Amino acid sequence: MNTPASPLQRPLAIVLLAYASTGLAANDDAWRGLVEQTLAETCAIRKLPIKRPVTVQPMTTFKGGYTKGIGSTVWENEYADAWRDGWCAVGVYCPPKGEGDAAEEDPVARPRGLYDHTANVLYVDTQAGDSLRTVAHEFVHALQHQNFPALGALHLWYNRDVSAAGNTPIEGGAHVVGWSLSATERIRLCVMTPDDNGTKRPRWWNWAPDDLRAHEMFPHAFGPEIALETLLAEGTGGLDALLADPPLSTLAILRPERAGPVDFIKLPAEALAESVSAKNCEVGLRNTAGAVGIWGLLRVHGDASEAEPPRFIDDWAGDRFAHLACPGENNDELAWVTRWRTVEAALEFAERFRAVAPAAARYGGVLGAPPTAVVRDRNVVVVTPGLSDALDSIAAPEVRTFSRYTDWIASGCFPQEACYEPVQQRDGSTTAIRQGPESCPLNAAPPAAFTDWFAAIRRARNPFTPRLDGRDKLAKDAGRLGVFCATNSAHNTDLKTACRAGYGGVGYLTRLEDDADWRLLPYCLEGDGFRAWLEDTFYATEVRPFASPAIVPSTYGPVLAANILKRDGTSGLETLLAAPPLSTLQLIRPDRESSVDFVRMPRAELAERGCRVHATDSQGVLGIWNLLMDFGRAPEEDALPPFLLDWLGDRQSFIRCGDDAGPNGWVWMSRWRNSEAAQTFAAHYRSIAPLASGETGFSSSSRVQVDQETVWIVPASLGALTRVLKDAVDVRAYADFRDWVEDGCFPQEACN
Repeated sequence: MNTPASPLQRPLAIVLLAYASTGLAANDDAWRGLVEQTLAETCAIRKLPIKRPVTVQPMTTFKGGYTKGIGSTVWENEYADAWRDGWCAVGVYCPPKGEGDAAEEDPVARPRGLYDHTANVLYVDTQAGDSLRTVAHEFVHALQHQNFPALGALHLWYNRDVSAAGNTPIEGGAHVVGWSLSATERIRLCVMTPDDNGTKRPRWWNWAPDDLRAHEMFPHAFGPEIALETLLAEGTGGLDALLADPPLSTLAILRPERAGPVDFIKLPAEALAESVSAKNCEVGLRNTAGAVGIWGLLRVHGDASEAEPPRFIDDWAGDRFAHLACPGENNDELAWVTRWRTVEAALEFAERFRAVAPAAARYGGVLGAPPTAVVRDRNVVVVTPGLSDALDSIAAPEVRTFSRYTDWIASGCFPQEACYEPVQQRDGSTTAIRQGPESCPLNAAPPAAFTDWFAAIRRARNPFTPRLDGRDKLAKDAGRLGVFCATNSAHNTDLKTACRAGYGGVGYLTRLEDDADWRLLPYCLEGDGFRAWLEDTFYATEVRPFASPAIVPSTYGPVLAANILKRDGTSGLETLLAAPPLSTLQLIRPDRESSVDFVRMPRAELAERGCRVHATDSQGVLGIWNLLMDFGRAPEEDALPPFLLDWLGDRQSFIRCGDDAGPNGWVWMSRWRNSEAAQTFAAHYRSIAPLASGETGFSSSSRVQVDQETVWIVPASLGALTRVLKDAVDVRAYADFRDWVEDGCFPQEACN
């Protein structure tokens, strides 16, 4: 269907639209409209102008490939092979040849989206469920590169450490905007807090530098927190400042307090190839491992922990390696210079490298022999045996030191001969959606969903956000309440479910306090958003939210506790444990004040007539709602039928008279706030009775009687008992859990 135009869509009326030959989401107008709206909202959030038209095309039109360790590329396969062999020589990462080089041959390798900065084309997988999030993410990249063209140098493949570092604010800024379109990711970003040691990598991110993908994933792991922190403190101007002068090394992100100027090194690669001319080698990959690459090398070969880089890496100053590809198997050569700020750091790296060199050489499988490490003052020179005669020239390379990205750019991106090619315009005749400079007004307000979410993040990160004081006591009190409710609601499923939500919700929050990854979760969600997140995260989507009694306390309970915590603090949780909900209605609708009618069938009067109660329970609003859904009398969605708001209480009892062959059956008595609600429930029950007997055990011939606000359902075989049931049934109303306990946990004889 067509989506109504929002104020942000109106400026897009002049956007040029033309269909690509491949089509975009089957040329669906609704999808195209959503893309246009997403582009406009992205502009409004990021506050950067479009300077050249940006086009959106299906990912199927992308002609490049994917190389592990660097990501999506448009280079030829021989470059991918050189990339692979070079890093194999270092021993950091060595996938099988051909793995993931051609995305056309491996659909799994094709990413969900990418932005080609040279052509101003945004590619997106139109079939992915989160395609709009991808559109926003990649469009942010378009705005970033158009307004800060020097970022083009980060796409060069010969300085992976600078690329990983510089792309950190780039990817982080795009994630902040893209994630704002996804409820799940909004929560992730809100709760994301840095480690106590200061690193910006969130603990919950499943990333470790255990291979060269560390470089590829580095910006995505560290960037979001850096971008969010900057946006909170300095606004979009702060993000712009990061893009104007991004970090020069991964060390500057891993250990910002330790990072300093970076030594950029130019190795005499051609001269090295000439020194082994008899082997007829060609110069292959020249690159920089950086702090994260060295960490990865040691991790791969078992000489570094997963938690954080070894401390000696804090003194990394720069490095450069050159790989020589020589004919024949296992015949290549490697030269690698690392520079350190202290002799001690150089000595430690050399010692660690010597320990892992044999394993690294076997793992890479391209070198003729393991390389050796030679310490020269604060430098460590790593060479294979074939280059040992060239050690002196390798140990004295040309070095230039830079403190700022802008200075490095001004140098021509040393050690390269040239920095990067200017952006080239391309023919846009086959574009699917085209966004021009005139269609991104900077005075547009960000969408309300973004500003509301950002406000929630600010509240959650407020340093005065209270921690859960008295957590241990709360946990113990919750455990005691759990035992009490289990013991005293054995014949009241409705009360048991509601009480479980109370102590379970508090218990959930106390566990969050032990988990720094999710401690802010209650503060990052408002109202039912918390419940929706829990359901999506912890329960299978095919399970209806109300189909199982276990799901309600596990979702509504944390919502109840979190809202009380935000409103009343720890004292509110203490009150919740002292007086949990008495019914699932109080749980589902805590805003609705109501007492609960507890019911006890007249056992003595029944006994006088030779009858006894064999089983008894209370269904409550949850049970009735679930029954109505099962038989098509209520929508299977989060919409409580209005008449259930007037439920007061109910009791089901299986009554048997005489011996086992005597008359028996289920009697159901329910209480309602008004006769209209009672009549509505009776009508629903009559309509489903013929179908529900197998599930409920109620006879389809049971008589349904409405007496003012009370509904009686009595099987025909027990019809003679109707009068005594009505006359002698005991009903007591309680507005508070404490009142119920004080009265002896009715309908029990006494509280256990």
